[in-house]
Amino acid sequence: MNVILGMIAVYMIGMLLIGYRAKKSVKNSADFFIGGSSFGSALTAIAHQAAGLSGWLFIAWSQQVAGSGLGAVWTAFSSGFAPFINFFVMAKRVAKFTVMTKARSFIDLIEARYYDEDKKILRIISTVIIAISITVYMSSQLMAAGTTFQAVLGLDYRVSVLIGAVVVIAYTSAGGLLAVAWTDFIQGMLMIFAVIVGLFVAFANTGSLGFVMDEIRAVNPAMASPWINPITIAGLLSAGWLGYMGQPQIVQMFMGMKDPSSAKRGAMIAGTTGVFLLFGSFLVNLCCMVLFPQRADPSTNFIQLITQYTPQWLVGIVTAAILAAVMSSADALLHVATTAVTQDFYNKILKKGQASDKQVLLVARIASIVIGAFAIYIAFNPFDSILWVNWWAWGGLSVFAPILILGFYWKRATREGAMVSMVVGFVAVYAWYKAGLNTTLHYTFVAFVVTAVVLVVVSLLTKEPPKRIQDMVAELNKPEK
Repeated sequence: MNVILGMIAVYMIGMLLIGYRAKKSVKNSADFFIGGSSFGSALTAIAHQAAGLSGWLFIAWSQQVAGSGLGAVWTAFSSGFAPFINFFVMAKRVAKFTVMTKARSFIDLIEARYYDEDKKILRIISTVIIAISITVYMSSQLMAAGTTFQAVLGLDYRVSVLIGAVVVIAYTSAGGLLAVAWTDFIQGMLMIFAVIVGLFVAFANTGSLGFVMDEIRAVNPAMASPWINPITIAGLLSAGWLGYMGQPQIVQMFMGMKDPSSAKRGAMIAGTTGVFLLFGSFLVNLCCMVLFPQRADPSTNFIQLITQYTPQWLVGIVTAAILAAVMSSADALLHVATTAVTQDFYNKILKKGQASDKQVLLVARIASIVIGAFAIYIAFNPFDSILWVNWWAWGGLSVFAPILILGFYWKRATREGAMVSMVVGFVAVYAWYKAGLNTTLHYTFVAFVVTAVVLVVVSLLTKEPPKRIQDMVAELNKPEK
């Protein structure tokens, strides 16, 4: 046990040191919010994946595979290939538009594209959606941290949640996006290592994939078939292929890119990483169905595989990797929420954009602590399991996907269309959950379709955007020479 604790302590101290180093590099609010636009394609790609997959990869994903068997493969296709789509569709345009508009936050992008600098209604709507969804999302990551510490070390769940939260809040509030990107890169590499170890251990103790499928088929033939409800398949595919493009914590990574033309290289790195992590962990979890057929809480299957079949030093490293998955999303989420509250509400609305860098940075660090405290409260009192808390938040943030896609590709998308569609789409996600329909069709599909349809209809019924906006959209889509 001391060895495991030592490994985890080394990992957490390392993250705090990176946060301290990043703080020294933060000279102004631009450094804090968008990393000074200094990120290379490899850093952006790995950090993108770490922020996107989160503690879901090792906790909620285990629960989903155990409940669906081979039918869960559609989520592997969805989240595994999503980075290719996200980078090719969004990365270059986000990076270029950031430079064109001097945006410092995700909401700055939306306000600039939908020419709402005067009324700032979109800024308020976006801030509310982000604050609610990301606080819930972050709570799901803290729930995953609590579950991990509890399963490996036997610690009290609430104490475990607090440990994870304190570390994330400390380095994120110190170094902003610089700390988030650097720590997420390292955490992404640890996640890759954990899946590699999981594959070796799982098949060393089960044999071939054919044997695993025979065992699953013997218990429940339906679990050995990938064919499930077509509506459910469409929802699962939409979660990654469409949902990734609306997640502020992922999109904001693109804002920190120093070279928009490197998006293709980033896509290959992120996509290859995503396919390996999703399909690799999928195979591990199938093996766990055979190794732990009667486990009451299948969300801990991956963790139990490592703790039962590997030496303590390796348990410590893989546990740190699982915590890395949790923290790599928690820190990115916390940073986006902090940015929304500080830059988008405090500075742009309360201070009319006149707050000094010193004031903005101080408020940002205070906001990180307050938002983290709310996330801890929800993690202590969850409204559902980790899987559904995570997906509810993901669905809520997915309303931004059509706002950005149509905004960057369609000159006719209007401010009024964005305002109405964001509200209607977000309410639709909540209504979908309350109606209990989320187990049939993923929130993202609902959020994307409802928001996109309303945006198109209202845009066509309202006055077209100013010429300067249409010119910027045309510039974004100009073919490269």
